[in-house]
Amino acid sequence: MTLMEVVIAIGVVAFVVPLILATTGSAGRSRLNAEADTRSTWIARQVQREIIAKWATPVQDSVIQTGITFPSFASKGSPEILAYDSDGNFISKATSQDLDGPSKIPKAVYLVSFFAVAYNPPNSSGTVNNLSLVHISVHHPAKALKANRSIHRYNLISPSQGTL
Repeated sequence: MTLMEVVIAIGVVAFVVPLILATTGSAGRSRLNAEADTRSTWIARQVQREIIAKWATPVQDSVIQTGITFPSFASKGSPEILAYDSDGNFISKATSQDLDGPSKIPKAVYLVSFFAVAYNPPNSSGTVNNLSLVHISVHHPAKALKANRSIHRYNLISPSQGTL
């Protein structure tokens, strides 16, 4: 009777332990994905602030090194690209090669691509030149192939900033 109980107990353990380990691994991946999603939102908000500040005062220090003009700059095919580390800190400007393949920038975890186009609301009459539609995409992880990245897209409609 004791041998039979041991065999049953080992069978139960052999069945339950892999399920517990699989669940634990899945929970860890979920947590990492949730952190990346949250950090992507923070980084997109930071880039949005940098763009608006750069429009208001083009000569100020900024992570955006190139001149950006209101209401449009760069393009969907050739966006501005920045690299950020795992804590959401700016590392350096990135290139299209970093965006199209695994990034070669050390410590890069997030790549942010952005561009803007002049925007005319659908309900406006005529041409309005005081709005810009900014497209920001946060790619994670930067070291992965483009097809294996999570991409979080954010859009912002902004009026002309003038000097703050």
